[in-house]
Amino acid sequence: MGQDRQKPENILHDVITAARTGDYGKAASDLNRALVLLQTELSGGKVSSEGLAKITYSLQTLLAMQQIGDWVAFADVLEYEFIALWKSLVPDRN
Repeated sequence: MGQDRQKPENILHDVITAARTGDYGKAASDLNRALVLLQTELSGGKVSSEGLAKITYSLQTLLAMQQIGDWVAFADVLEYEFIALWKSLVPDRN
């Protein structure tokens, strides 16, 4: 569970698994942990305003899916859109 587990994309994979298996409490809790890490990364000012707009749109989509209780769509957006977007905008520091 070292430093590598604390990468936002790793926690988001846990969120995806929890959402797809019906453990919505864990999905929401892990999502909150990941959002704190995402915010920390974004506060560094290394992401362009265009990149921030894309992240914001994706997060709004995730919130909408969560609000209507569509956890499968939520997991799909995380897995197939958000994580790839995140990795393209915030390269791995290791």
